[in-house]
Amino acid sequence: MGKRLISVAAATGVAAASLVVLGPVTTAGAAPIVCEPGYKSAKWNDLKTSWTITHAKQIHIASGSTGTYTKSATYRKTVTSGREVTGGASYSASWVISSMDAHVSGTLTKSGEKTKETSESVTHNFNKSGTYVVFNGVKKASGYYTAKTCNTNGTGWTREGYGKARSWVVRAEGAVKCSETPGTGTAPRAAKNAYC
Repeated sequence: MGKRLISVAAATGVAAASLVVLGPVTTAGAAPIVCEPGYKSAKWNDLKTSWTITHAKQIHIASGSTGTYTKSATYRKTVTSGREVTGGASYSASWVISSMDAHVSGTLTKSGEKTKETSESVTHNFNKSGTYVVFNGVKKASGYYTAKTCNTNGTGWTREGYGKARSWVVRAEGAVKCSETPGTGTAPRAAKNAYC
């Protein structure tokens, strides 16, 4: 009987020792790690791209005057690469544009750049007589963001901020004949719709 009691006590001691070792690893109430401390993240909504005509002028090519000419397109509007904070924490424009860049096709123009605010020269082969619009434009990207930063412990998010941003991917120039119908979603179509 004595030996049996000693064996039970020894086994209990080992079990207790094991619990002491395992205890700190599974401490109740410890917050799980959910992100890398300092990491910034943005969620984008209503992100879209469309052509904006920044320079345009309607001209007429008379019969017998066809050929290649350089024409001046008049300044119409500016597109600026940047962001506007609408609430919460402020995140730098360069970081916001970089984040948006990862969600669109092509490479966005860096923050702070803007389209030219004087006339643009456009060279085109006007091979038919008629009314044209010479144009210059950019494919603008715009959207709304919600940004946040991982806290110093990596256990949650902080510094939530909101805003909207815009930039552009590529430029285009040329001329479109007003009696023709360019493809939907193209720069010539945008120029015709706005200035013919």
